[in-house]
Amino acid sequence: MLRLNIRHELPQIGMQINRGRLDRAAVINPQVHTNNQQARSNKWITQPQTDINTYQSQRVTGRRTIFDLARERGQEGISHARQITSSHTQTAWSRIDNGAKRGDDIASQYRNQLFQDAVAEMVFSLEWTHGAEIQVAESQIIGESDLGDVTAEIQTAPSADIRTSQGGVRTYIENQGFLRQWVTEDYYDIYA
Repeated sequence: MLRLNIRHELPQIGMQINRGRLDRAAVINPQVHTNNQQARSNKWITQPQTDINTYQSQRVTGRRTIFDLARERGQEGISHARQITSSHTQTAWSRIDNGAKRGDDIASQYRNQLFQDAVAEMVFSLEWTHGAEIQVAESQIIGESDLGDVTAEIQTAPSADIRTSQGGVRTYIENQGFLRQWVTEDYYDIYA
């Protein structure tokens, strides 16, 4: 009698599992940067100043600056030059007109003019003596205080420093299944 032998093996699936792991987990500390500028007074006191002007009082007593002397002598010189030029011009015209006339003694005119110029007149002028002008500038506190500045800048990280290795699953067919059939006479074959 014929016997039907069947042998089968189911397929096997293999799985390789890599677990995910946490390699590093650290908190990033915040960093603080500060700018510290100390407060300062920045104020100081000026020294008192005294200005004494004795020009007017010295001028009354005859003391003058070199500018005053130059101005006065210059004006006097111009005035004398105008007077002498005018008198010489008048004398010259008079001598031209009267020089040919009888009784006109030119020598006596020169002699009279010589003695006339030698006579000096005493002139006195009195002026009230002005006092010295004294101006005093008081000492002052000037400058502005610097209040200083203390600023702090804090830098934080948006997240922690985390490093991970990702896990994964890989599947594969470890054994392929099969189904075999054969026929034997009068017995069963266990393995074929």
